[in-house]
Order: sequence, then C-alpha cells, then structure tokens
Amino acid sequence: MRRFQRCEVHPDNPQARMLQAVADRLGSGAVAAVPTAAGYLMACRLDDKAAAARLLHRGDERQPVMLLCRDLAQAAIHLQIDDRAFRAIRDTEAGSAAFLLRCTHRVPRRLASVGGGAGLLYFSAHPACQGLLQLLDEPLLARPPLPGAVMTALGQLPPDTRAALDIALDAGSLPEPQDLACVELFHPSRPSLARWTAVAARQEMHMAA
Repeated sequence: MRRFQRCEVHPDNPQARMLQAVADRLGSGAVAAVPTAAGYLMACRLDDKAAAARLLHRGDERQPVMLLCRDLAQAAIHLQIDDRAFRAIRDTEAGSAAFLLRCTHRVPRRLASVGGGAGLLYFSAHPACQGLLQLLDEPLLARPPLPGAVMTALGQLPPDTRAALDIALDAGSLPEPQDLACVELFHPSRPSLARWTAVAARQEMHMAA
C-alpha cells in the first residue's frame, strides 16, 4: 500500500525542503497534487510510464495530454512553438490560458498519440508549483482530479481520488479560477480562441459565440 504524504507550504514563499520532498517522491514514481491558477491538478513525471498510466487512467483518454512547464524555453523542447505561437503565448498572462500545440519527439509516443499528436501547454502561475518545476528541471504531465470540477482545496477531493495520490503539495485554499481560455495553435491557420470554463472540465473546449 502506498504511503500518502502531505507537504504544507506557504502559498507565496514555499519552503525549499517541502518542495524537495515532493520532487524526490515524483522522481520515485509518485502521482502528486500540485497547486495552479486553475486549482489543484494531479501530476507526475512525463517519462514515468507507470505513473503516467495511473494518472491517465483517471481521465478521458481521448483528450490531449497536459504539460505543466516552467517557462517557454522548456515548453519549446516538448511542443512545437513557431513565431506565431510564441507571440500568442508571450502576450497571454500566465495561468489564464492553455495552448494546444503539436508535440515534439521529446513527448513519449504513447502520450502524444492520446490527443492525435497534440498537447496542452499550461503555465501554473503559482509560486509553489513554479518552485517545484525549477527543482525538477522538466515538465510534468498533468490532469484535473475530476472531470467537470475545479478543486481549490485538497479537502474537496473525494476519497477515491485521494487514494490515487502519493503526495500533495498543499498550498492551502486556492482562489476560485475565472474562465480560462484555450488557444488552439495546433493547425497552421490563424489561432482560434475558445472559452475553457476550467482546466478541470475534462479539457473540453466550448467555442465562444
């Protein structure tokens, strides 16, 4: 039976030793809950096949995988970002949108094929998650804990979801997220903007009227 660990951190100035504890567990194959501007997401290392299988089993396997990246430089290694995409991402406030992009060969084929070669890029816009990504020096594969719901506190997680976690980076209650945008940059035509009611809403894009 897996041992669950909860690491409480200050939301603005997360303690380095707590971030390191989460990084170490992720390096050992853990699935973690991490705080973002879109609520708590479940995450694991991109190259951890067993952890990724556990994580994706809890979501809609037809949806593109989501990559939590530290910055644009890291994102460009795993997703194809041309000048058009770069400008769209640069001009968008971190945490307010996700970007649908084509995966590069650095994303394992078993994951890229889930979304037809596409992946969702998201920047967490939360100091604790950013600190964790700095330590790891690699993106995280992420999923909402539940389809159709935003989790702003770990106490909101149902028992079966908590049972699937190995560790939580607990930054307390998070602000209720506003509607997020999803910018579709997968196709070579001009970018299209969709209304993304929440990252947790099964990553479905509802086209704005």
